[in-house]
Amino acid sequence: MIRISGGKHKRKYINTPHNYNTRPTSSRLRESIFNILLHSKHLPKNFIDMEVIDIFAGSGALGLESLSRGCKYCTFVDSSQEAIETIKKNIQMLKEEKTTNIIKSNAMNPINSKNKYDLCFFDPPYDIENFSTILKKWIKSNLMKQNTLYVYEKHKNTLLKLEKNIEIIEKKQQGISEIIILKKY
Repeated sequence: MIRISGGKHKRKYINTPHNYNTRPTSSRLRESIFNILLHSKHLPKNFIDMEVIDIFAGSGALGLESLSRGCKYCTFVDSSQEAIETIKKNIQMLKEEKTTNIIKSNAMNPINSKNKYDLCFFDPPYDIENFSTILKKWIKSNLMKQNTLYVYEKHKNTLLKLEKNIEIIEKKQQGISEIIILKKY
C-alpha cells in the first residue's frame, strides 16, 4: 500500500497490484511531480477543472493524486486485469466513482474516447524500449488538448528520442527514477 500525498485524500492509503510487473510511483516522487506541476508556468490552469489521463496506470496513484488535488476527471488505462481491479478498489475506497473512467487496453496505442485531456501521465515498465514511438502515437491522437502537459516516469538510464516539436520543460531524478515533463509546440 502507498499513500496519497496531497489534497482532499491526503494520507489515505491506496492498494497496489501484487505482481512484480507493476512499480508504483513512490509518495515522495509523486509529491515532487505535483510540486513541479503546481509551480510550472506551462500548466494551462490550476488542477481544478483539468481532465487527466493516467496511462500504464498500475495502481492509479498518479491519477488518484490528481483527483485528490482537485482535477475534474481522470481516465485510467492499463492492460493488466489485476491493475484494473486494484484501480477499481482504490476508486471505491476514495469515493471517486463519478469522476473516473477505467479502460482495459494496451497502453501502447491510444484509446477511443470523447474526452480531451489537459494532463497525461505515462508510467510504463522501465524495460520498455520503444517509448518514443508510443509517446508520438498518443500526442498525435485526438485525445489531447492544445496545451497538454505529458509527464513521463522512466529509468534514469533509458534514452528518450523526441520529435522537434516536443520540448522537455522539466526534469527531476530521484534514485533510479527520472521524471520528464514534456510539451508539444
